Amino acid sequence: MKALRSLNELLQKLEDIVSRITESDTVCILHHDDSDGCSSAALFSILLHKLTGEYPILFPIRGENNVDKRLINKLKSINPTYVFVLDVTVNPKRLNLFRGFVLDHHVYDGIVQRDEMPYFNPRSFEKIEERVVPISYISYRLVRRMLPEEKVAWIAAIGITEDHRVELCKDVFERVMKENPELLKTEVITQPILEKSIFGQLMDMVRSGRMVKKIEGARTAVQALIECKDRPDKFINGLTQHSLALRMFYERVSYEAQKCLMDVERLGKFYHKKKVIVYEIKGSKISALTSYIADKIRQMYPEWIVCVIGEEYGMKRKKISIRLEQTKRNENLIYILKKVMKTIPTVKGGGHKCAIGVSVHPNYINGFFQEFLKLI
Repeated sequence: MKALRSLNELLQKLEDIVSRITESDTVCILHHDDSDGCSSAALFSILLHKLTGEYPILFPIRGENNVDKRLINKLKSINPTYVFVLDVTVNPKRLNLFRGFVLDHHVYDGIVQRDEMPYFNPRSFEKIEERVVPISYISYRLVRRMLPEEKVAWIAAIGITEDHRVELCKDVFERVMKENPELLKTEVITQPILEKSIFGQLMDMVRSGRMVKKIEGARTAVQALIECKDRPDKFINGLTQHSLALRMFYERVSYEAQKCLMDVERLGKFYHKKKVIVYEIKGSKISALTSYIADKIRQMYPEWIVCVIGEEYGMKRKKISIRLEQTKRNENLIYILKKVMKTIPTVKGGGHKCAIGVSVHPNYINGFFQEFLKLI
């Protein structure tokens, strides 16, 4: 495949593939279960429904490791015409039985291109980290090209807000103010302002699906976005079947989060010289709570790097979610993580410059933070 040189070229490639879909085709979407992935899946679902009269079959996943034999066998039993992967770094060779594409924006290496399953990533032409757009933005731009009458900017805005790319994607929020002025009334469009707006709540609502009900919860979030695409007020207030379920998930997550946040100042370790906070949460059954709490503490302490340790991986591994506010800190968390991994090879993880997830054996927690703090 010829190397892409711009976002417009990437969009044209996507449109070339999607425009071939007919009413007789069956489409499966594998998507990340966070807000960016769910928003992207909802946008693609709206587009595909217009083309085929049917919604795609959704497979929310946490990462590439979830593309295993069990999932492949499910796909084989469906025998889809197309398989699209959104917001997950999946090597196309894992899906060598299918045609479609992988659309990703994370740091990647070792990808083997396939004509039947091309791998698209804006990092292939955009070398500046802060200019790499989320998949929800790319999905929105594709919908705008093919279905300009759809007023779905508010859905894209949810994923963009979670991925810390508000300033980069201002055109989406300007469109929201035209299409749904009741949602956003501000003269200044910045990440901190949007996180404190209704979009901060919408972002939390979407990701609460995976936190309470995992795969089924993420699917509920996508379905709620689809059924409320013309009425975001119904989504916010839980006035449809799936949005009501999501609203209940959100209220449960909010309650658990408030309990955790009450103890940050008392139980957190504050490394004042480096401006790093390390906080461990225990006893929660909610999935992905560490990343949720890390985001909330980052908002409370925007000039600090926030590290939250959780028990989501069981007794053998600890999960660490690390966040920073990129308007206040210049560190590159991915760069730091790679340096630590060279010193402690058992450490695993990945993510973005300002947000990473790490898996560490309990015996190496202290060693991890010693190395991490050295590099701040």
